[in-house]
Amino acid sequence: MEKSFSEYRIIDCHTHIGNFIDINNPFSPQWNKVTLEVLLSFLNDTKASGAVLLAIYSWNNTPIIMPTQYVLEAYRTHPDKFIPFCALDVREPFFEEETRLYIDMGCKGFGEYTSKVPLDHRVNLKLFNICAKFEVPVLIHVAASENDPYGALDPNLMGLERVARKFDNVNFIMHGPGWWRHISADVPQEASYPQGPVEKAGRAVSLLESYPNIYGDLSAFSGYNALQRDLDFGKNFLEKLNTKLLYGTDLEAFFSLNHSLLNLLRNMNLSDEAYKNIFHRNLERMLR
Repeated sequence: MEKSFSEYRIIDCHTHIGNFIDINNPFSPQWNKVTLEVLLSFLNDTKASGAVLLAIYSWNNTPIIMPTQYVLEAYRTHPDKFIPFCALDVREPFFEEETRLYIDMGCKGFGEYTSKVPLDHRVNLKLFNICAKFEVPVLIHVAASENDPYGALDPNLMGLERVARKFDNVNFIMHGPGWWRHISADVPQEASYPQGPVEKAGRAVSLLESYPNIYGDLSAFSGYNALQRDLDFGKNFLEKLNTKLLYGTDLEAFFSLNHSLLNLLRNMNLSDEAYKNIFHRNLERMLR
């Protein structure tokens, strides 16, 4: 029997606005559809009580952009609905000063990180030091390969393990095809969204199990695919690691109530405790 989610508090850990004030993304219709009004309507339709609103900016992923100033403007108009995160390129000359300023202005985390830089590169250590000092999480998009248009470079997730160990008081929220394809130990070299049964759990699973400060963001097709490629494995994974996973949507394609992560989760009939952790508790624990 399918669950009714009306009893659960839901906070979406991963949302964007693609068309706001004087910025739009005409080269990406999927992004451009999402105005402030469209996002608010979706959150209301899903009975979500709030959402992390992510900035997006790096030297690699123009013209897709939504600056932190605009995220803060949306937050000011709907402070009851949005949790603002900031994003700058880690290679900016005044990166540290600007990031601290945005945190002082109300940003509760850093993300979405999309700079095409090795995750354990020295320029990223500045970011992780700031996150440690101000006790804010960082949400990272991991590219599947160097050919991806954007995202941190960490093909084997070894860089993540090194920084998670070094910055053990920073919560790393991991997202994207370069992360979720590692739900399986069998990782085809160029496959962003591998298909088929998960015969053996992969690096993403072992890192979630081993490091209390590593979390998985289930949003977008990367998270959806990781669960639906092997539904039995996916259900066991969600139950076993429910304290380490976060519900999110990301793209407009996942706003459909009949074909979405929300619907997939409903059909899995998880325990009440698992739903509560995935829908809101895990995120709330890491926000100051």
